[in-house]
Formats: sequence, C-alpha cells, structure tokens
Amino acid sequence: MPRWDISGPDRAHSSELRVPAEQPRRQLSTASPSIGRGGGNDSSMDPVERKERSTETTKPRSTRRRTQHQDRGRTYSLRSSEMEAMTDIGRFRTIDIQDLSRFAYRGDTTRMRQDLEDLRKQGLVEEKTVFRAHKSARKVVTLTDEGRRIVTKTGGLREGQRIYHGFVKPKEIDHDADLYKVYQKAVQAIQEKGGKPLRVRLDFELKERINRAKEAAGRLPERERAILLRSVAEENGLVIKGTTVHFPDIQLEYETRDGKIERENLELLSQNYREDDIRSKVAAGFKIYARNGEANRIRRALHDSGLVREVLSV
Repeated sequence: MPRWDISGPDRAHSSELRVPAEQPRRQLSTASPSIGRGGGNDSSMDPVERKERSTETTKPRSTRRRTQHQDRGRTYSLRSSEMEAMTDIGRFRTIDIQDLSRFAYRGDTTRMRQDLEDLRKQGLVEEKTVFRAHKSARKVVTLTDEGRRIVTKTGGLREGQRIYHGFVKPKEIDHDADLYKVYQKAVQAIQEKGGKPLRVRLDFELKERINRAKEAAGRLPERERAILLRSVAEENGLVIKGTTVHFPDIQLEYETRDGKIERENLELLSQNYREDDIRSKVAAGFKIYARNGEANRIRRALHDSGLVREVLSV
C-alpha cells in the first residue's frame, strides 16, 4: 500500500507530512494489525488481461432457493450462495476464482462455476484471465456496477462496509487478487482466539478518508493542519512514522472474545519490494504476509535490519 502525502498534492506511492519539531510524535497503538505499495510495483510483471465468458468461510452456503431482486426496472434471480459470493467479491474488488472456490464454496468448484456463470449471464460479475511473467495465468472475478448495486441494496452488509466493482489498475490486479487469501488467514487466527470479524477496509477507502481531511484542513496554518491530519490518521487506525502516513493493504476490524473492537492492519509484501519499503511496513506495525516462495527474502531483509517480525505465508 502506498504511503500518502498529506501535506502536498496527491501521489500514488509516497510522501511526507511535515510535523513541526515542537509537536510530540507519538506512535499509534494499533492491534498487531484489517492494501501502500511503495516500491511494490512488479517491473517484471505487466499482466495482459482478457475478458472471460466464464464458464464467511465458517458455514456452508445454501444454494437452492432463489430470491427476486429489483433494481432500475430489472429483476435479478439469485441463490443465497450467489449473493454471498458477490458480497465477498465486492468487499475485496478482485478475487482469484480458485480462492473463491476454496473459501466461499468450501472446495465445491462445480457449484461455484455454476453460480459465476449464472451471475455473468445476469450481468452481475465479470471475469478476466491475467497472464503473468514467469507464472501461470490466473482467472479473477469482480462485480459489475449492477452487481455492486444489488449487493449494496440487499447484501445484508454491516454498517460502513464498502463494496467495490470493476478492474481498476491492471498492474495491481495480481497483487490485489491475493488479498482475499490474506484476509482469510487473518480471520482464522482471530476466530481461534474467540474473535469475530466485522468489516474490511481497503487502502482505497483509507486514502479517501485522509484526503477528505486534507481538503478540510484547507488553508489552516501548517502547525494546526498537521495536528488535525495526525488526529484523523489516528482515528482511522493509521500510523504516522516520522512524517509519513502508512497505509496497509487491508484494515480488518473485529470483535474480541470479551467484546472489544480492535483493528489489524495487514500487508502483503512481495520480493519486488525494496528493502527499505519492507522495513517501513514492519515499523508501521503491520501484520506481514508473503506469498509462498517469497517469504524467505523478506525475512532476511528484516533480520539484517534488526527488525524481527513474523512473516506469514499465504
């Protein structure tokens, strides 16, 4: 997830917040940490996408009964399993269909493919094949705008849960498609401790919140502006280290066994991240994940820097 410039024009990857020297710099206490990508662009991967005519993880999904949903003069006929799959897809924008089968359908790939085909025919989802350098192609799925509207209106979402649709940044699809898997691993650990996941925030939403605060600060004196923006960052569970606001890939909000509301900031790193970017993510308190085969390099970078943190494989 990019670091965010909250003192100057918006940028895609990194920048600084100038905090006056007399202001104390206190570090946020987020739960070890619920998408910056500074240094994370994969120069060796320029995915080519092709549209496909497609062929909570804790309970089995009902699949037979259909319910009629009305939107803008159209009627959509959906099974509960289709609605639940759309909700998962919308929360993460992009999901690998193999991961959707594994987690949402408990390995029932046949049922998943039937549901996706039905959703595609109704214009509610879109699939692509993403071709990757030195890796096998993968199929990913996203909601259409129609699908987003249906989920938002009738998906039984928790208050404040954002739903996304459409493929946005081609070079980040491969990274973003793995975030659902990161989330599932984090949720498993939370549930093993008696907790319950509540909602997911992606970096898109978190950056919007900081950007709105930046606009609201307007022409305040620099010192007051810095204080306001620091306060907003802390309210949203974000960390300012020095003069930089760090954004996780996912911010997961959950309820603990004893009823407290906590947040975890989750970051998926890859071997294409520069070592200083890896270290900055760890210093921000993010819970670090890496794909199988890439975790060892990240662990070495952390070990060499003296930052010893667990790197979880997905």
